[in-house]
Amino acid sequence: MDAILKESHENRWLEQGWYLALQFKEGWVGFRVTGREFSELTFPLGAVAAGGNLAAWNTIIDPTNRYYLSPPDQNFIYHHFWGVTPAKARIYTQFEAGEDVGSLLDAPRGITLADGNVGFVNGNMSPFGGPYSVATELFVVYQKWPAFNVLNPLTSAMTNVQLRFQTMKYGYTLIKNQKTLQSMLTGTQKVRKYTMGRVDPSPMSIPRWLRDLVREETLKYTTSVMEAQQ
Repeated sequence: MDAILKESHENRWLEQGWYLALQFKEGWVGFRVTGREFSELTFPLGAVAAGGNLAAWNTIIDPTNRYYLSPPDQNFIYHHFWGVTPAKARIYTQFEAGEDVGSLLDAPRGITLADGNVGFVNGNMSPFGGPYSVATELFVVYQKWPAFNVLNPLTSAMTNVQLRFQTMKYGYTLIKNQKTLQSMLTGTQKVRKYTMGRVDPSPMSIPRWLRDLVREETLKYTTSVMEAQQ
């Protein structure tokens, strides 16, 4: 636990004026943070039987089906970290169907006692009260949201598994200038780079609204910039 918590998640919040580059399947999208606002959420996943898991992935919604972890519109990006209690609960994360975050497998991973030893975070790694592990870091854009599942590896039931999220809500401007994008992607401009979803076999697809704003030629340009670094 000590090793994974050497860096506090609070040191990873982005400041106004900082740059962020998000990698999608189609290419990279550049942003500059224009403002930020902090928020916190505690969400119960419920009871989990001994050796059991949730019957379905939980997308963290309220009674009116609003997704807590996805921005309410196109004007914001959410930056999440989370912790879990009880400490032995294993938490698994994915985006969309089968896009497992943190998995070593290119097929949907298992979340049972027999095959649930891949790609999880537990409370020993990221305690409910913080500080939170950098392994839980998630950037989320409008119309994309993470889902969570839990495995109880113990021989007794867990009565109330809970997740606690700390979130920074960023306002932003899109970076469309090719010279700026190149400096962001090649390391001459200080920037936070983040892969959206999983790496294997590829990151998540860019949402349609963002692709329309960025445009196809810009996405292709960012891909060519990164390929030129090889």
